[in-house]
Amino acid sequence: MSNRISYIFVATVVAMLFTPAVFAAAPEALCAISKDAIQQASRIRGLSIKRQVPCFLHDKEQVKSYLLRTLDSKIPAQKLEHEGLVYKAIGLIPPGFDYKSGIVKMYLDQLGGYYDPESDHYVMAAWLPSMMQVAVAVHELTHALQDQHFDLEKFTDVRKEVSDVLMARSALLEGDATAVMIDYTRALIGQSPISKEKDVTSFMLQNIWGAGAMAAGSDVPEGLKLMLIFPYTSGLRFAHTLLQKGGYAEIDRAFKRSPRSSEEILHPEKFFIQKADFITIDSVESPFLREGEKSKEVYNDVLGEFAISALFSGYITNRKRVADAAAGWGGDRISVLEVGDKKAVHVVWQTHWDSADDANQFFDLYHELMGARSSAGAPIGTEIDQRIKVENGAEILLSRSGEDVVIAWRAATEPKI
Repeated sequence: MSNRISYIFVATVVAMLFTPAVFAAAPEALCAISKDAIQQASRIRGLSIKRQVPCFLHDKEQVKSYLLRTLDSKIPAQKLEHEGLVYKAIGLIPPGFDYKSGIVKMYLDQLGGYYDPESDHYVMAAWLPSMMQVAVAVHELTHALQDQHFDLEKFTDVRKEVSDVLMARSALLEGDATAVMIDYTRALIGQSPISKEKDVTSFMLQNIWGAGAMAAGSDVPEGLKLMLIFPYTSGLRFAHTLLQKGGYAEIDRAFKRSPRSSEEILHPEKFFIQKADFITIDSVESPFLREGEKSKEVYNDVLGEFAISALFSGYITNRKRVADAAAGWGGDRISVLEVGDKKAVHVVWQTHWDSADDANQFFDLYHELMGARSSAGAPIGTEIDQRIKVENGAEILLSRSGEDVVIAWRAATEPKI
């Protein structure tokens, strides 16, 4: 998800859930908060302040303009277009959803401030209640410290890294900053650091509740909402595991090593395995190709375990079943292929699973998803080869073989085989 504009480092309004009502300030005095906030973040996080970070107070229109500029400058337009296409093809977002406008609105609705690593400054959201500004500033200025020590522009380069890697790295960034923010607010009321807690499930649920409350009535698909809050929820749990292992110094080591997939965020024990617990798929082919027909890959990405979980969550309410089905992920590659005279476009998603049973579990769940998208009842075909008409007359082919499952999509305008 290129709007893993988590690399823009937005702080969501869940800060409200952790902030004691002990501070109020006039708008013109708000930016004065930032100098103390970065000192507090540095003290808790154990990272020195190499340079001061300018602060600006911006309204929603200014922030919206920034988000649009960032999308245009950081993410190639064709990449954003292809990303929206593959999400529609697999069913993560509906066909009529305006992907670019939707993700800007989604982030604007949740945003409480941001640190810009390119310009090295902090922006306060002028519309945020003053009582929340300190906690948000501590969170965002933790990102400034991360940047000063670990170079966030390089760490979150959307032009070089696949979506699953960016999701995992965003989870490290946001989990770290959220832990610092919580430690700060807990200290204000005399509580011990979050590392002393047995688990952080209650904090994660508060994050989910807060984000859900702000998104109430929104037309943003469920899967995208889950991908928005993943760095703050599962990222916090990942950071908590590191803190219990070796404090914030362990998080420093994680930045130097960096997580390789969302799978390692969801299952922190896999992060400590020297070799990645998944395979890299080098190429895919479209099963829709006619004999002698050639295709050219114009886009590819890796979605990863969490994106698969988010995809199913938009259709299937049993969250445990969804998590179990995604947990067997062993690698994937999703590609946009131009076919023939380039008027035909195929989307092919090659997935690999830890075992044949895991592949079957994923196949069965995606079979249900296809049924929910079907324009003509349940899918038809053999047990291992399913074809179905979905939205706008597009066709999906679902097939499996051993530990592999392939999902292929083509638009309704494609000539019949």
